[in-house]
Amino acid sequence: MLEYRTSSSPDRPPKPLSERLREETRADHFRAEKHPLMAAMVSGRIDRTGYARYLGQLLNVHLALETQLCRLAAEHRVFGPVVREHHMRTPDLLADLEALGQCLTKHPPLPATGLFRERIDGLAADAPVGLLGTLYVLEGSTNGGRYIAPAVRRALGLFESTGITSGTEYLDPHAERQRDRWFLFKTSLDALALSPAECDLIVAVASDAFRGVHDIFEDLTHAAPPSAVCSAPGRSAGAACAAEFAVAPALACIPHRAEKEDRTPHSP
Repeated sequence: MLEYRTSSSPDRPPKPLSERLREETRADHFRAEKHPLMAAMVSGRIDRTGYARYLGQLLNVHLALETQLCRLAAEHRVFGPVVREHHMRTPDLLADLEALGQCLTKHPPLPATGLFRERIDGLAADAPVGLLGTLYVLEGSTNGGRYIAPAVRRALGLFESTGITSGTEYLDPHAERQRDRWFLFKTSLDALALSPAECDLIVAVASDAFRGVHDIFEDLTHAAPPSAVCSAPGRSAGAACAAEFAVAPALACIPHRAEKEDRTPHSP
């Protein structure tokens, strides 16, 4: 497992965890956000193959994280108040890959993705609270995803049918509820009764997760693309993929909670 350094200090003025996460991960966040792969998506210069490869690697990451969150949600004190159904993104990724005719079998984890997954599993075994740092990074990506999704739809000729966006559900899973859900996530983090060392760990893991995402982008930029898409006669690509990997909807293991977004003020 990766060793995470912490720096608890009784002299440091206490700050809300969400504020520390924003401030102390800024440099790593910026580096990942400004990667050429992201620039290609924002500017509409990505093709279907490149976009599907991006989704395939993120699916590997989310499968690892959500498997652990599902296991931990019922038994660890910090996850129940924070983790919600809409944080489970595996179904969105499968739906997008299906819309593109792609499958996880054609997107095995690249080296950086494999390392990311190993760190998730290591944290789950040795320091589960640190996974909140990983969740912060992946859930926070939906803020930018709302603006990236239209560019990807235009570039790839995707379209909306009966109110459902084809191929960009992962980028923009919350739609008009994005701002409220992000605010709810941050306030839920801030309300946790955590020790200074636990807060330090979550921040350190979030920084490492941003670096991990950047490294995945690097691998995607330089690795050769897969040669074929998933195909299975009589079944959709997504159904075949889910069956082969025994992917049950991850959200099923998270107890339903009444959502409060409609009554939650927007963040300043």
